[in-house]
Amino acid sequence: MDKTYTEKIKRLFYFAWLELKRNLAGVKYFAEADVTDNCNLRCRHCYHFHGKNDFEKKEFTAAEWRKRFKSLHETGVRIIMLVGGEPALRQDVLMLADEIFPIVYVITNGTIRIRDDFKHILFVSLEGGQKINDYIRGEGTFQKTLKNYSGDGRVIINMTLQMENYKELEKVVKIAKDNGFRGVVCNICQSGTHADKVLYQKSVKIREREIIIKEVERVKALYPKDFLISKSMIKWYKKPDHKDGCYWSRECLHFDVSWNKRRCFLKNVDCSNCGCFAGTFQNPLLTALRYPRETKMLV
Repeated sequence: MDKTYTEKIKRLFYFAWLELKRNLAGVKYFAEADVTDNCNLRCRHCYHFHGKNDFEKKEFTAAEWRKRFKSLHETGVRIIMLVGGEPALRQDVLMLADEIFPIVYVITNGTIRIRDDFKHILFVSLEGGQKINDYIRGEGTFQKTLKNYSGDGRVIINMTLQMENYKELEKVVKIAKDNGFRGVVCNICQSGTHADKVLYQKSVKIREREIIIKEVERVKALYPKDFLISKSMIKWYKKPDHKDGCYWSRECLHFDVSWNKRRCFLKNVDCSNCGCFAGTFQNPLLTALRYPRETKMLV
């Protein structure tokens, strides 16, 4: 039997075991945390720097992170997603997570290569071809990202769709195929926080969301194996209001860099206009069983 296939089966059984413990004993096994508030980019659409003036410039020590991670592991957490800021700025923290948790996911802007012995999935940001991507993320970021990761089988491209770049989706899928990546997933750019009472100027409105989703459906039909968005995920995007909660916010643990708990990637996130890919994924076990192609995102 193919080794990769065997590993996928093992991983599915592992998810099944974790889900069983969650349902029977209430043990939450998935956590998400900012490993730094700092970043080497200032992308135009980034939620992390919107409506927020109090950044934790101080970097916490590796010893502090080890203590935090071990505490999570003791409670039953076995999967962790590391975000920021830019987590590649703290590769010591990434390697600590690798040491403690069986499964680690990282969301990174791709401009700083994460060391090769980190054997976990990397969600690498790309917002279109070179012209559009560099307009959104900064001059030179397109070439730097491809130079760092072309041919790297750890990579899934993570694209945030907005009116400025949604027509680039098919191009990004082709780029992923040409560079040997696992595939492409997407978010839909959403509003800012309740805290500042100001809607993010690039937030996708309802009519714009409908236009974007039509393009998502078109690209999915053309590239069913490489565009890793299932029909149920598209259905989630069609319903923008998720104030009633979701698996991601309800069943996962979320922490900012100071280890304060929050609801999602932001403490005061506006769930009335949700475009979060993590929300669409919902229960990871059921998604993997219903949409086996999307197991590329799990193993």
